[in-house]
Amino acid sequence: MTVYKKVVYKINNQEIHAREEGPPNARIALMIHGWGSSWFAVSPVFNQMKERYRCIAVDLPGYGESPRLSTRTTIPAYIDLVISLLREISKQPVILVGHSMGGMISLGVSLKAPELVERMVLLCPTISGRLSFFINMFMTPFVVMERFPAGGLIVSLLEPQMLNLTDSILRPALFADRSGITLDEYEKIRADARRPGQGSVRAECFWAMRQHDIRDRLKNVKTPSLVIWGMEDNTVPLRDAGVVAREWPDADLRVIPNAGHWPQFETPDITERHIRAFLSTPLKLLTVQF
Repeated sequence: MTVYKKVVYKINNQEIHAREEGPPNARIALMIHGWGSSWFAVSPVFNQMKERYRCIAVDLPGYGESPRLSTRTTIPAYIDLVISLLREISKQPVILVGHSMGGMISLGVSLKAPELVERMVLLCPTISGRLSFFINMFMTPFVVMERFPAGGLIVSLLEPQMLNLTDSILRPALFADRSGITLDEYEKIRADARRPGQGSVRAECFWAMRQHDIRDRLKNVKTPSLVIWGMEDNTVPLRDAGVVAREWPDADLRVIPNAGHWPQFETPDITERHIRAFLSTPLKLLTVQF
């Protein structure tokens, strides 16, 4: 079993738990997971890059081992926290790797503080904030209940029963029909989705993503970026990939067959080749394109 180095950063009185590996003086690659998961969501990319980069995979506040924010969770709050973290840990621009909601956060960081980001790798990033029919049906009860004063308690009570439906309802939305994900990896992803006490944060993030539609701002992104999408992604549907192709033509968009919302696990070899080629391209050549 691989043992990862655990670190805890304290930024603006907020603890951020993370896993860190790689040469201590190398360029930082900061990795941001998506909704309902943890640092493990980006672990395949983490393992690929840790020989060359100082890789830091965070647990966003309210997920994994990180305590939740002291206020309601929003995408701008996550963006500001990541910007503060980057200013604390790095004196040079970093590589951002974002999966799903982590991709939306990465884009927000690049738009607000482009000087902090050298390039980005975005895996099935949330763009419009509107997820698939399957996901909407699954999360709506949490979202509705969370709006009421006693919502947090109700969510906590119903959470175990609702999450027992993960296999039958969410698996087709998360993975391709012939997904290459292993059983062990699937169990760990599912365990993150079932982590006790995080129902209210998931509900807040569900609503926060819908309020943070960035389709009309993609044209302002100047950071060289690789965008990877699974052709069978039924969590963040391919309509968002179409938005990337239309509104952000400079992005290097790659759509991978036989992958759903987790190409880093489902088609690891192809995903790794795309990332390796992108990171190996000199920045001067990428900036000529962008």
